[in-house]
Amino acid sequence: MKLRQQLMLISAVAVISVMPAFAQVEKAAMKTTGISCGTCAAVSEVYLRQLAGIDKISISLSKEAIMVSYKPGAAFQPKQLRDALKKTDVGVVQLQISARGRLQEQDGKRFFVAGSDKFLVVSSADSPLVPANTTVAVEGILNDRLDPMQLKILSVKPVKQENR
Repeated sequence: MKLRQQLMLISAVAVISVMPAFAQVEKAAMKTTGISCGTCAAVSEVYLRQLAGIDKISISLSKEAIMVSYKPGAAFQPKQLRDALKKTDVGVVQLQISARGRLQEQDGKRFFVAGSDKFLVVSSADSPLVPANTTVAVEGILNDRLDPMQLKILSVKPVKQENR
């Protein structure tokens, strides 16, 4: 019986340790101001590449937009994104994220939890329904200047669970 309990504990720890890599902010798209030349874009990319967890960076000068993708398990830190861009006088006008996680209810409020990040869900009449306690992929507009950060969900897709 003791061996069985140990095996169950090891299995539970293994599943929990995989979860943060699965549930996380995967991409951040930023509408910006001040990134209209090749030099600003190149220098901004250098500063963004210095941030831990950044995988890919795409910059559109014509749209003044930046997209960053995160490595699996990487932490999402919007303040670091803003600070890196501020060094080149690039401002973030709007931040949109793509994330995998779950909707949870707490004290009558709805939160989207993606890895170690927790976002208060802001609803509007056209907000899609997010099922509770089901892993989903969402895209939404983020207000990271508030605590807790607020997320207006634009789209929701179910995520198929892999058999392990």
